[in-house]
Amino acid sequence: MTIDPGTVAAAVLDADGVLTDSRVLRAAAWQDTLDSYAAQYARATGRPQQALSVPAELRTELTALLDRDAAAELLRAHGYRSDLACRHLGPSGTDLLDLLVGHADQRFVELLRTEGVKARTGAAVLLLDLRAAGIRTAAVSTGRHCAELLRNAGLAHLMDGMVDATDAEHHHLAGPPEPALHQLALKLLHSTPGRAVLLTDNQETVTAGHRAGFGSVITVTRHGVGTGAPRNGPAVQDLEGVFVRPHVR
Repeated sequence: MTIDPGTVAAAVLDADGVLTDSRVLRAAAWQDTLDSYAAQYARATGRPQQALSVPAELRTELTALLDRDAAAELLRAHGYRSDLACRHLGPSGTDLLDLLVGHADQRFVELLRTEGVKARTGAAVLLLDLRAAGIRTAAVSTGRHCAELLRNAGLAHLMDGMVDATDAEHHHLAGPPEPALHQLALKLLHSTPGRAVLLTDNQETVTAGHRAGFGSVITVTRHGVGTGAPRNGPAVQDLEGVFVRPHVR
C-alpha cells in the first residue's frame, strides 16, 4: 500500500493497536482489576468467588476507557450486582464502573512504567517517511495516557498531534464508531478529511474513519490476527507493508 503525498496531507494512526502493542497491557490491567474486584465482592457479600476472565470478544472494548458497556455486560453475565458491590467497595453513591475504570487505568500506568511497551514493527520507519514527505501525523487512543504511551515506545517525537480519552472527556466526545475523536485529530493537523489517511486494526474505527470522510482507511491486520476489521478494503499485515511515495519538490 503506497501513500502519495500529492494527495495525502495528513495521517492518523491508532496508538494502541497500530503504533504500539499496548492492548496487551490494557487487557492485563483490566484482568488484574477484575480479579481484585471478584475477591472483594466475595468477601463483601459472602458469596462464592467467581472468576471474571476477559473473553476475547470483549478484550478490545475493555481496553477502551470510553466504553463502559462492555464491563457492565461482563459483570451482568456473571451475576454480579453493582448495588451490592458499591455498598461495600466504595463511598456512598459510587458508580461501580467508574470505580473499575479508575482502578484499571491506574494499573495500566503501573504496567506501562514497569514493563514498558514496544512499538509495532515498521512504526518508526513509516512515521519518519511520512514526515520526510511533509505529511503531518496524529495518534488516536480510546484510552488515557497516549503521550506517555508513545514516549515509552520511542514514537512521541514523531507525532504532530495526539488525541485520547482525556480529550474525549474534556470535549464530551463519543468514541468509535462515532467519528468525533478522529475529526478532532484532523483539526489538530489542520487537514480536511479527504486529504487524510487513517490506519487502524479495529472495525469500529474503520466505521469511524468512513463516517469522518477520510480519503483512505487502511486496515492493519497484524499477521491475520485483527480485531474484526473487514478485509474488503485496503489491508496490510503490518506497517512494513505501507510505503510513502517520495515527495517531488
